[in-house]
Amino acid sequence: MVSRVSTIGQQQLLIAGIQENQARVFDNQRQLTTGRETDEFRGLAGRTATVLGSRSFLSRVEGYQDTIATIRGRLDANDVQLGGIIGSVENLQDAVFASIANNTAEGFSEILDQTFQFLVSSLNSNNDGTFQFSGASTSTEPVTVNSLADLAALPSVSDAFQNSDIAFQARIADGVDIEFGILADDIATEAFEILVDLYNFDNGPQGPLQGELTDPQFAFLQGQIGQFNDALTGLRQAQVENGLIFERLDVIDDQHADTTIFLETFISSQEDVDLAEVVTELNSNQLALEASFQAIASLSSLTLLNFI
Repeated sequence: MVSRVSTIGQQQLLIAGIQENQARVFDNQRQLTTGRETDEFRGLAGRTATVLGSRSFLSRVEGYQDTIATIRGRLDANDVQLGGIIGSVENLQDAVFASIANNTAEGFSEILDQTFQFLVSSLNSNNDGTFQFSGASTSTEPVTVNSLADLAALPSVSDAFQNSDIAFQARIADGVDIEFGILADDIATEAFEILVDLYNFDNGPQGPLQGELTDPQFAFLQGQIGQFNDALTGLRQAQVENGLIFERLDVIDDQHADTTIFLETFISSQEDVDLAEVVTELNSNQLALEASFQAIASLSSLTLLNFI
């Protein structure tokens, strides 16, 4: 009896080997393209929970970094507006000093009006569609009066402000909340009181403040120096606190940056492949696949004539 040269079982075994080699080659090619060990978390076996937890933490940290970037923009805007407000109040103070030193006043009512209009414009500044000094009431202008006459007519200077009592707050790290908003009435009440006092005096029986000063006018202006100092001290303190918040953000953002690098490196170590190793495996698997093709081709071409 002549032995069989080939059987269906042998062919099926070779075909199965080819399919396995094809799958390994495909997987190697995918790894080279994506740089990842697997496209599905289940392919990470026991590392799945660790990787998912790390990715969740990384996403949260990146969210905090985005929040910090937004807050920095607002702090920069706060600093610019506070600097302008301080400069405007200082200019008015300089005008008072000059009047006292020269015992004469020139264009005082115009300086008062210009200072008021600048303060109102700064306090009602809008940043990305929200009023900067309104606190939680972002859609409401914090200052509702348009002239010194309107301000002086109010029962109290505080009635000129419509900002919220709650400043902006945000979470910048796990368990770390920061208050970074500035409220209009907190920084401008004293300055508005000075403006009202000067306006009322200028328009009262002892006014106007124009030309050579009378004794009552001289005494009144001298009495305003202390109020100017208090108002400017409060404004400068607000600017300093705004800067301190910025510095605190820098510290926390640096921590987030370090955490991000650590997490990205750790996740990469769990998910990414060694490309050099993959290339070596790919070459080996391609050779095995070619050998499988050659084997089945050779087997298929065999007949009894090869052995007769």
